[in-house]
Amino acid sequence: MNESTQTTLFKQKRIGKVLPLAALGLAGTLYAMSINRRRKTADSSHSSLLKNIEHGSNSISFEWESSGESYRVFRDQEVIYEGVEPRLVDSDLISGTLYSYCIESLAQGEVRNRMRIQTTTSVNYKERDNVLEDLLITTIVLNDQISFEWEPIEGVSEYTIFKNGIKLDKVSSCTFTDRGISEDKSYTYTIKARRPLQRSDQVKWELKSVIANAVGAVKPDSSTRTAADEEFSITKRIAPINELLKPVSEQNHKNGNWQLRYTTFLKEEWLKNPNAASEDQYFKGDHRSFNPESSQYRTRAEVFIDAENESALLSKDTGVTEAFSSEHERIESASASDEGIQLEKILTDDDRIKFILKHAVSNPLVVSPAIDYVVCGVFYKDNEFDLIGTHDQAPEHEIYLKEPGTEKWEVIHQTHSKGLEMMADPMANHHWRYSTFTN
Repeated sequence: MNESTQTTLFKQKRIGKVLPLAALGLAGTLYAMSINRRRKTADSSHSSLLKNIEHGSNSISFEWESSGESYRVFRDQEVIYEGVEPRLVDSDLISGTLYSYCIESLAQGEVRNRMRIQTTTSVNYKERDNVLEDLLITTIVLNDQISFEWEPIEGVSEYTIFKNGIKLDKVSSCTFTDRGISEDKSYTYTIKARRPLQRSDQVKWELKSVIANAVGAVKPDSSTRTAADEEFSITKRIAPINELLKPVSEQNHKNGNWQLRYTTFLKEEWLKNPNAASEDQYFKGDHRSFNPESSQYRTRAEVFIDAENESALLSKDTGVTEAFSSEHERIESASASDEGIQLEKILTDDDRIKFILKHAVSNPLVVSPAIDYVVCGVFYKDNEFDLIGTHDQAPEHEIYLKEPGTEKWEVIHQTHSKGLEMMADPMANHHWRYSTFTN
């Protein structure tokens, strides 16, 4: 895949939904004004065996501790190196692609220890609208520890680490090692961070920052920081160590179909229209919490992925929007158009299928900003996947996945609304990424 096929995540905003009038005026002002390099994942590795790793757009190089007489390295299930030197350069790779390695240290022809590494090649052009899309992340698995290394996110000084939803630590470096593990348990780790809106375009940033801070100041249940801070969450699900460290010949990759479900909804029962002059004084919410099977929602998009046959199909729907008088008498109702939900840029190669899901749907009864999100999905034939997205911090967003051979929904991402004014263009977004290391 050449660089011209690389995914670009972007946002396209529109004007005014259930938005405080002061914020709407400020937002309106803004609308009117409107190589093959090599990089290290982090400064140093916490792994006791991996000494160094560097990433190029078509190569990955490793150096590990000398702990055997000779070494054998697999990429997926293919032997790519056998020798006595504890280093390797793996070339002719695809830019921006996830790769899995197994490094075996041998003594007298027998395996002395085994290390698994999952990492990605770099890209020549890094996506700016969602920095997580091309962020280099390396996972290292040994028989007594799990380590992570990641590229710094510009403007972030601190990262909070969670394991299975429980907070473990806060770190300022871009490395973390967990030694409190059991070999027969699966773990899900999340790295969370936040930063002020970035100065990618100085004039645009200054305008957005002023407006976002102003909205935080004028809305009683919001805050300046909420309006002006971007949020990041990076999640990695890891299979039990005793499964990952099995001999490569015993690895079993399941093939089949995937089902991705992305739903937006309003948790409130009633929402007040800030426009006092409108007949539509209240809107009916979905009045629920997170639930993958709920039939109450603003929008739902489902992508059915067949990685083996290199296909992806979209199913989409919008809920009914109902408006009521001040006495809660129903005035009108309508369903929003689903034309703003599109599956684009379906790309395939020998090992994966990649697609972009774009979403921009507005309230059909009043002039409103769209519910905006973008998802980049990459599904590999070895049963791994990598999902990267960005969305407004409103309304509620919930994302689930059914993996091949199961009818159970896996929770990928869930976020509560921070107020519908967060749907306006000046507001900070939430960036997320979820990937697996299970084979």
